[in-house]
Amino acid sequence: MMNVTLPIKTAFLLAFLFCFPPFSIADENPVSVSTRITPDIFTLGDIATYTITVQHDADIHPAAPEIEPQKGLEFIEKGENPPQQKNGQRVHEYWYKFRIDDVGKLTLPSVPVPFSASGKKEPGKTIQGTILAPEVNLAVQSLLGISGSQEGIHDIKPLEDYPLPWMDYFWMALGALALLGLLYFLWCKWKSRPMSLILPSPTPALTAEQLAFKELDALKNKGWLQLGRIQDHFFELSEIFRRYLENRYQFPAREWTTEEITAHFKHFPALSDNLKLKARSILTQTDQVKFAKAEMAADEMQSVINFIQEAQPPAPEPANQP
Repeated sequence: MMNVTLPIKTAFLLAFLFCFPPFSIADENPVSVSTRITPDIFTLGDIATYTITVQHDADIHPAAPEIEPQKGLEFIEKGENPPQQKNGQRVHEYWYKFRIDDVGKLTLPSVPVPFSASGKKEPGKTIQGTILAPEVNLAVQSLLGISGSQEGIHDIKPLEDYPLPWMDYFWMALGALALLGLLYFLWCKWKSRPMSLILPSPTPALTAEQLAFKELDALKNKGWLQLGRIQDHFFELSEIFRRYLENRYQFPAREWTTEEITAHFKHFPALSDNLKLKARSILTQTDQVKFAKAEMAADEMQSVINFIQEAQPPAPEPANQP
């Protein structure tokens, strides 16, 4: 306990409390402390709740003491109950929970409970002090020592000889071999089945003209001109025409500029001069609208269709039938 300066009456009462810690709360004491532990009977693994109760005057302010776990007790948690009023005094309860890890008699020793009090002769001055909480004993019983707990406990029976079921193993192995033989037979039958020589006919590839007409129909069905999406319409129309030139004449038309394509056509004998002029006109018109350099004057889709129809190679003549 710390050395403090107290009034004579208060010092006498505190000295009396330190020497004889009460087990019950007395109304005439300015501060008193008691302890209890629950439940009444303990066995290994049980949870014990240790409670310290401090009853004091209003000008005394206790604090939760620190509890050191004793041998055989494992600390779990601690807490404090809301303060209450009793006989004109305040009551504080501090609780601690422990797990029982040992049997026999266990003891929680006396614990000093710190508190502070206001000086009566010197207002505003705080006096520090402690009061001892009584020790608590608890008895932990062994599970074997509880009445009735030994019922049904017997010595281990000796091992008995049990013959191995060789015939059961034999029939199990024979069944497994028969199953493997059946699976092998079915696999051989499946392996030797006649393979069908009829193969699905591959889907014929579309010609450059067929692919271009299919893409033009899809673009027309989108109706972008009616929706006001003029640049989107001309951008896709330009891509369709360039893809057609690339597939039809085997050069990277989608990667080349209009000037590069025009220069390539100058020395390209597969196109007539009229088709070369039409190709240049289509590419130029679509570029101007596509890059917002000019307003749309007319749709170039029909020009693309006419170009493809005129540039389409002649169909092969059928062979003469005898």
